[in-house]
Amino acid sequence: MGWLLSKKALKPVYSLISATEQIRNSEDFGNRIQHNGAQDEIGLLSKTINGMLKRIQTIYGELDNSYASQRRFVADASHELRTPLTTITGNAEFLKKIWTSLENYPSRLPEEEEIRISVEALNDITDEATRMGRLVNDLLALARADAGFRMKSEVVELKSIVDSVVRKAQLIPKAAELKTEGLDVLVNTIVLGDKDYLQQLLFIFIDNAFKFTSEGYVEINALRDKDKVRLMIRDTGIGMDPNELPHIFDRFYRADSSRGKTPGTGLGLSIAKWILEEHKGTVDVISVRGKGTSFLIWLPVYNISNVEAQ
Repeated sequence: MGWLLSKKALKPVYSLISATEQIRNSEDFGNRIQHNGAQDEIGLLSKTINGMLKRIQTIYGELDNSYASQRRFVADASHELRTPLTTITGNAEFLKKIWTSLENYPSRLPEEEEIRISVEALNDITDEATRMGRLVNDLLALARADAGFRMKSEVVELKSIVDSVVRKAQLIPKAAELKTEGLDVLVNTIVLGDKDYLQQLLFIFIDNAFKFTSEGYVEINALRDKDKVRLMIRDTGIGMDPNELPHIFDRFYRADSSRGKTPGTGLGLSIAKWILEEHKGTVDVISVRGKGTSFLIWLPVYNISNVEAQ
């Protein structure tokens, strides 16, 4: 009689053990333990285990997404590196063939056409090597981001940073005019961050604007709003469709075929977003196809009274 009572009392425990073993064997963490009995100790244990399963399922999902992103990143990086390498290898083999033929006939001087084609091939090699160098630098920057690299944080004056970027932007090969407006509000505007990375952040947006603006202008202006400062980089370029905007900060993303014709690694805006996040900033994007794009960069202002108190 005691044995029967004991077996009956332990039946919910055996059911719980059986259910957990089924989940373990199936490796499907989406399953849950079904407990329809009283909310006693067994009910509480079932609820706790279901909570653990939910957490495990979430973690596995995040890991799967992370691995998928890493695989896409490696595949995209390999593709982007393969393209310049193919061009470099092809031109190098072409040059080798031309000049090897001249070796076989020492008395023959190279013809004008051979020299012209050789110079073009060397230019292609130089351009692709430069592009590959930019890509490697961008990949290293994103690798630091993924590894949790922390930028140095120090008090910097924003006006001097913007002035430096504007001077460098004058040297960018461009078809559009560079305009500045309202930058005087940045005088004595202090932000907390890394000077070099802040310069890189602004230069990425300005360089990106010139790439897609064949006529008109690219403008940088500023607005101070209490504890925030807004830097706007506006262009009269090709613009984008609304469905493209959510993806422009994705790695290797190109908005459309017309953008794909423009040189670049497809990583600049991803790096800019990382730098901005490290400085606790945000960015808004307004774009109209055929009319242009505006990037509104918001950074928190560091109160000057805090600096004087230190």
